Amino acid sequence: MAENKTKKYLYAIFLAIAVAAVGLVLYKFDFQILFFIRDRIRNPFLNVVVPFYTGLGDDGIIWIVVGVLMLIPKKTRKCGIMVLAALLVMLVTNNIILKNLIARARPYATYPELVADLADIIHIPKSYSFPSGHTVSAMATAFTIFSQHKKLGIAAIVAATLMGLSRLYVGVHFPTDVYGGVIVGALIALFVYWAEKKITPILVSKFKK
Repeated sequence: MAENKTKKYLYAIFLAIAVAAVGLVLYKFDFQILFFIRDRIRNPFLNVVVPFYTGLGDDGIIWIVVGVLMLIPKKTRKCGIMVLAALLVMLVTNNIILKNLIARARPYATYPELVADLADIIHIPKSYSFPSGHTVSAMATAFTIFSQHKKLGIAAIVAATLMGLSRLYVGVHFPTDVYGGVIVGALIALFVYWAEKKITPILVSKFKK
């Protein structure tokens, strides 16, 4: 038993180091990646599709709709409740606490040209940059769905990944903002999963009484 715990701690430490290392590498190339996307990847077709898609994530609207729709079928109702709970946790931890605590300026504050050609068709956020709220809400939703329904979860993770990449495409976030958003979103989903496991048995026992 002690050996298994030791292995788990070692895996956790290794994972934390790996996550930090990737973050440091991304941080070093934050602006270079954004300018590469602007100069090499942007094109007239994606300039229509990507801003539309990223707009669906404004204020977490698309993920709120997903959570509400999941309340309708009985087999996904619990997951829908968990998704909405994850979004509520995200609002408090990310938008209210982390963003204001870290207070990182948006990339276009330094280089306005990153959003110049899309400024008329995207919402230019005024809030702080880290972590990406669009990414956190998307990943918190996706990982929560994956914890309950694997096939739906895979589709949700793909959609969430595209949402994070869309924030880079339109130039309103650094790569490290999106990377941080993935981590925070995963941690929120993990917290909601843990809370559901702890709270549900208590509620069930009370209702049985």
